[in-house]
Amino acid sequence: MNYKGILLDLDNTLYNYDQAHEIALESAMSLFAEMTALDVQFAYKLYKQAKSSSHIERIGQAASHSRIFYFQRMLEMIGAFDFASVTKLNHNYWDVFYKQMTLEPFVLDFLKEINVPKCIVTDFTAYEQYRKIEKLGIGDWIDFLVTSEEAGVEKPHPYIYMKALDKMQLKPNEVIMIGDSLKKDCLGASQLGIDSIYYKGEREFEDLSKGIHPLKSFFDIIHWLE
Repeated sequence: MNYKGILLDLDNTLYNYDQAHEIALESAMSLFAEMTALDVQFAYKLYKQAKSSSHIERIGQAASHSRIFYFQRMLEMIGAFDFASVTKLNHNYWDVFYKQMTLEPFVLDFLKEINVPKCIVTDFTAYEQYRKIEKLGIGDWIDFLVTSEEAGVEKPHPYIYMKALDKMQLKPNEVIMIGDSLKKDCLGASQLGIDSIYYKGEREFEDLSKGIHPLKSFFDIIHWLE
């Protein structure tokens, strides 16, 4: 293999985030509707507004992803805030989310077979990302973790990648980034001269001048790296 280390995105790369989130959110919105005697569809509308507000207020910060802020804001918007309700909604969401997480096919094979240091580089609050790694059972094959909460910036800001390189004690041309976002993972990494694999990306997005290689599965990634 041509690389001494691998940078990895977590959400929607190592596991299916969208699927887990959809089911967890459905559970939390049903609970919200039950607690407030409001319609479920109205709960979803409030959630969307609360999320948008949080992202505007905390742009570029890991806290913008905090579900507890979303649920807090939802209750505040209808004049029904109380601590117990916020924590109940937050626990409900994450309990369901963790149970629904499943690794993408061949991820475990990849982690075991590609024997170089691996660093997860991810946007989100640190505690939740630690819990995801724990629940997925992949901690034994992850050597380093950089969250946007730790770095103080989100991908594609170059500093989050610089933080990962510093931890690994490797140079940009010695690592490759694997992620599902062309903008955040691939183009973000390319700013520092880091090659990347665009996970599930279409062939048309291949850009050898930026070191971007679209590959459809971790089975393909294993063989491409070998």
